[in-house]
Amino acid sequence: MFGVAYEKTLAAFRRGDNVEAERLATADVAAARAEGDAAALVDGLCMLARVALRVGLLGVVEDRAHEALNVAEAARDRRLRRMPLHLQAVAARMGGRYGEARALYLESIRLNDELGEERMAAAEHRNLAYAEIHAGNIMRAKELFAEARRRAEGRDFPTLAPYLTFDEATVAALDSDYVTAAAKLQAADEQFGAQGTVPDPDDAAEMRDLRQRLSAVR
Repeated sequence: MFGVAYEKTLAAFRRGDNVEAERLATADVAAARAEGDAAALVDGLCMLARVALRVGLLGVVEDRAHEALNVAEAARDRRLRRMPLHLQAVAARMGGRYGEARALYLESIRLNDELGEERMAAAEHRNLAYAEIHAGNIMRAKELFAEARRRAEGRDFPTLAPYLTFDEATVAALDSDYVTAAAKLQAADEQFGAQGTVPDPDDAAEMRDLRQRLSAVR
């Protein structure tokens, strides 16, 4: 029951309907508290954090992620730590605390590797890459992008595909190949459109930044 409810909430978030995602997540949290369902409560709290991230409320993101992590630890379920940890890393990265973001992403990668969560481990490599770009570590970022693609190669990770295409745009821009960067960015937009989804908030910010840089060199 809760799994079905969360799928509806996640679908609303992915298509960019923040109002509906927040409404559903609030209901999910209330139901999970009433039933004492730790997994559903973590999902609901993390969705509220993701909704807050989309409108730039980093303090709310951190509060909801911290609360979700406490629920996971009280339940003694390591798998439930995955999304709260990811969101803490995102909040640190978006807040400009790149050293903290790096440590959290690396912890998230270790946890997902240990749990066999291959898609999330691949995704966290690319997320860490953006933190490294902002920290000025370009070569390290390129290594992380390559590792994310290697881990995703041959895997059925359709929702990750547009993000990997955007990563190619980012790498091209880092190499001053702006024609390729623009083409890859357009391809990523088309992939998101074909899936009926919008980028996650952190990636949406990175995509806006790349568009601005490409406009400046035209």
